[in-house]
Amino acid sequence: MVGSILGGAFRLLRQHPVSVLVWSILYLVGVFAIGLLRILVAPADPGSIAGAIGAGVLSQGLAIALVAVLITAATRATLHPYKRGACYLRLGANEARVFALLAMLTIASMVLAFLLTLTNGFLLSLSSLVLPVAAAHWIAAGLVLAELAALVFVQVRLSIALPLTYLYEAITVDEAWAQSRGHFWSIFGAFAALALLLALAGLALLAVFFLPVLTTLVQAGINGRALAETLLMIVVAAKNLPAASQLILVSAMLALTALSFVLATATLASAARTMLGLKDGQIEDLRRRRG
Repeated sequence: MVGSILGGAFRLLRQHPVSVLVWSILYLVGVFAIGLLRILVAPADPGSIAGAIGAGVLSQGLAIALVAVLITAATRATLHPYKRGACYLRLGANEARVFALLAMLTIASMVLAFLLTLTNGFLLSLSSLVLPVAAAHWIAAGLVLAELAALVFVQVRLSIALPLTYLYEAITVDEAWAQSRGHFWSIFGAFAALALLLALAGLALLAVFFLPVLTTLVQAGINGRALAETLLMIVVAAKNLPAASQLILVSAMLALTALSFVLATATLASAARTMLGLKDGQIEDLRRRRG
């Protein structure tokens, strides 16, 4: 099943290369423009909490809108390639529903992070009072690992909520949880394999420009200190590259970042289709099922 999910995602690159290129450019330009706008609307007074919140909400809202449009376009191209248009880009009800779902998930994530921070602080303070320091540290590490595992589990189970919201033409979270039951490892494996492939691509890119530095790392042995020193050497070596090489390196890194976003979205859509056993043109049946 992992192969089927990834196959559907990479098929998007082969069948719609122009659309993928346009989405990647829009993603990069949009992220840059939103970051620039965030700087421009930042309050003159660094102590202005209201101004900082307003600027943050504006930039976050624009970022969610950009992602919603691109996610919906990639989902449309993956699940319904016959619905052609300008690179499958539209502004309509589907995009609005995906935007609303992304906003809800973002707010829920922020609230959960806040509650976890408070809970962890209380539990760690309590454990440090009644337990030895070493034991308190082990408990803290175990607590963090358990929370990370739980968050990954929930995120994977709910990951297909975005493509299902497009397919059902209704915001849905419970359906994603139900449809992904028993398929956690398939979805997780697909994303793990995708992350590994992208990491290898990034490593190959670095090897083109910094092979001697990476060779030194391998010879010295890979550990935390060696990695930190290698990163520092890469930064120094990058500054000493010719201007043309720096431009090529930055452009390639940005392209890989944008491609990662598109492939992750296509993987979600492919996973949803695999979970539901869908073929093209079944959206009417899905709408009736939800009704």
